[in-house]
Amino acid sequence: MEKEEKIVVILMCMALLSLAIAYVTFFSGESEGDVMSFSSSSLPGDIVQFEGEVFSKHFTYTGGHLLLDVDYGPGVVSVFIPSNNGADDVDSRLVEGDLVSVRGSVQEYGGELEVVVMAGEDVVVLS
Repeated sequence: MEKEEKIVVILMCMALLSLAIAYVTFFSGESEGDVMSFSSSSLPGDIVQFEGEVFSKHFTYTGGHLLLDVDYGPGVVSVFIPSNNGADDVDSRLVEGDLVSVRGSVQEYGGELEVVVMAGEDVVVLS
C-alpha cells in the first residue's frame, strides 16, 4: 500500500468515527432534560412527569390494560398502562389514595389528553 492510500484509509476511518460519535451524542434517545411537568398545555408526544393521588383504578374490559385517574392538583389526569407494559405489576403495588409519581408520553384519546406509561417502573408509589 502506498503512502497516499494509507492516508485515505486513515481519513475514512476518522470520518466514520466522527459520524458514530455524532450519532450517539445527538440520537441516543431521550434524556432527563426532555421530561417536562404535565400541564394543560402539554401536547401529544411530550414526555411528562407529575405527582398526584390515585383517585381510581380499574382494568379495561378487554386487553387487561390498567386505567388510573390521578388527581394532581389542577385536575385529574387519565393514565393508561398497557398490559404488556406492567399493568399487573402496577396494580399490585398501589391502592386508591396512594401518592404516586408518573412518567409517560402524552397521547390523545377520545378528544382528551392522557399519559401512557411505557414501563411499570414509570409509576412510583411515594406513600
